[in-house]
Amino acid sequence: MAKQRKNQSAAIHFGPVIKVVLLCFLFCGSAVGYVWQKNEIIRLGRQISDRERRLSQLKDDNYLLVNQYDLLGSQRMIQQRAQKLGLGLGPEQPGQMVWLNELPPLPNQPARQFAGRSESELIQ
Repeated sequence: MAKQRKNQSAAIHFGPVIKVVLLCFLFCGSAVGYVWQKNEIIRLGRQISDRERRLSQLKDDNYLLVNQYDLLGSQRMIQQRAQKLGLGLGPEQPGQMVWLNELPPLPNQPARQFAGRSESELIQ
């Protein structure tokens, strides 16, 4: 009978040990997950701030390029550049312009499409 008590007592103490080990794994896993999430939050915050900084830089560059484009495309700048290069360009003469008259569509003809717009939208 003594042998049976020894076997029973070992089996009884084995159950709580498994519970404690499982609880330790649960707490350790939760702690590791918490630290990982915090690191991810910090990493994503840095990514966001870097991208916001890059967006701001691109907006500033875009503003400067639009101003430069407007300046270089102005009539005065083009005339100065043509004179500097000696192209001999000047304002158009009345005889150099050709006016094209387009006939209106026939009533029984369907309206044509141009780049997703109807012909009547383009005329307006």
